[in-house]
Amino acid sequence: MNRGKTQKNARHQIAGTLAVLAMLFVSFSSHALDLNPFDVVAPTPDRNFFSASFIHSEARGTYANGNKSAATPTLSNNQLQLRLGRSYRVGGYTGLSFIQLPVGELRPGGAASSQPTSSGLGDLTLATALWPYANRETRTYLGVAAYLTLPTGNYSNQQLFNLGAKRVAGDLQVAYQTALFKNVDGMIGVDAMWFGPNNQFGARNAQLRQKPLYTAQIGPIYRINQTFSLAATYLYVWGAETSINGRNNNNALQNHRYLLSAVATTRQGRFMLQYGTNLDTQFGFEETQRVILRYAVAF
Repeated sequence: MNRGKTQKNARHQIAGTLAVLAMLFVSFSSHALDLNPFDVVAPTPDRNFFSASFIHSEARGTYANGNKSAATPTLSNNQLQLRLGRSYRVGGYTGLSFIQLPVGELRPGGAASSQPTSSGLGDLTLATALWPYANRETRTYLGVAAYLTLPTGNYSNQQLFNLGAKRVAGDLQVAYQTALFKNVDGMIGVDAMWFGPNNQFGARNAQLRQKPLYTAQIGPIYRINQTFSLAATYLYVWGAETSINGRNNNNALQNHRYLLSAVATTRQGRFMLQYGTNLDTQFGFEETQRVILRYAVAF
C-alpha cells in the first residue's frame, strides 16, 4: 500500500515538474527580435535579398523568480532560417518586405529527456520595414518594422516542446543608428510583441494566453575596414507572462542577454558569426550559449 502510494506521488510530482517545464519553455521560446549589425541601414531600392542563418542554442536549468530549480532540464535547438525579400521605394521612402521560414529540431534532455524531440517546419514570418529617415553621408537611419508570425510550424498538444506555437504573433519595432566616431556607429532599438491565444495547449486543449513581450537593445558597431566589422549588443527582455484558462502563471520574464558579432562584407555577400548567452535569468530556461552563422546576399 505504502509503496503504491509512493509511486503515485512520484508520478504526480514528475507530471507537475513537466507542467512547470512547459510554462518555462513558453517563456524561453518568446525571444526578442535581435537586430543584427547593419539591419538598421536602409537597403538600396529595387533589389532582391536572400539570407540563410544557422542557429544553435543550448539551455540548461530553469529559474523562477531568480531562483534556480532543483531539476536540470536541457534544451538543444538547431534551426535553419531562410529569408527572401525585396526592397523598393514607396512615397519617397525606402521599404523592405520579406518572408522567413525556419526549419529545425528541438531536443529536450536532462530532467526533460522523457519528452519527444520536435523537428520539421517552424512558424512562418512576414515582415515589412520602412525608413522614414535615411542619410548615408552621416550614416544616420531611423527604421520601423512590423512582423506577423503565422502558426505554420509543427505542433502537437501531446508534446510539451514544439517548434510551432499554434498561435498568431505580431511585433512592432523601431530602431535608430548613427555615426558616433569615424569608424564607430551606435545602434538602439525597441520592440513590442503581441501573442494570440493557443486554444490547443496541452493534452486537455487548454487556452494559453501570453502578455506582450518587450525588448530594448543597444550596442556599438566598429568598422575595422571596408570588409570587416565587429559589434556588441546588450538586450533587456521583460514581460510575456502566461496564463492557462485565465489563471496567471506569474512567470514574467526579466532577462539580460548579450550578442557578439563578427562581420565580413565581400562581393560574394555578407558573412556573419555571432555568439551570445544570458547574463541574468529571472524566469525560464537559462540559455548557456547561442552560436549563429549567417550569410546574406543582394541581387
